[in-house]
Amino acid sequence: MAAAIDHNTDLLIANQYYPISGPCTEMCLTEIATQAMLDTASGRELVSGCASAKGVLEDCTTGMEARMLGEVASATAGMDVSEVNDMLQRLLRRYERRFLTAPAGRTFQECYNVRRVTPTKEYLKVYETVVEMLRKQGLDMP
Repeated sequence: MAAAIDHNTDLLIANQYYPISGPCTEMCLTEIATQAMLDTASGRELVSGCASAKGVLEDCTTGMEARMLGEVASATAGMDVSEVNDMLQRLLRRYERRFLTAPAGRTFQECYNVRRVTPTKEYLKVYETVVEMLRKQGLDMP
């Protein structure tokens, strides 16, 4: 639908992200990466942030999710749609069976040094693990 709207109108279309899993989990970052790739390849002009844990749990959103969204969208821009689709199929298989048992993740206070507002070493490690997985899937991540 987004591709059709993009191709046939001058409308700007957007999407917000509500991954099922919570922060500081590989599943959360993979859900976000998958959606960012889909939106970018489909022609959405605006992607506007993430609300992890479906956006319903208190203190369960961090800047690391938005970072994943931005970096993946930038890496996907200009890619061939069929190549993106192949990657999306592989990525979705990594987590789709876990929707009903998605990890809750951690709170912001557990994911960040709240005085400095910087991610913990644990979250940086989770992030790098997902970035490396995306590179192996063929995405040119920074």
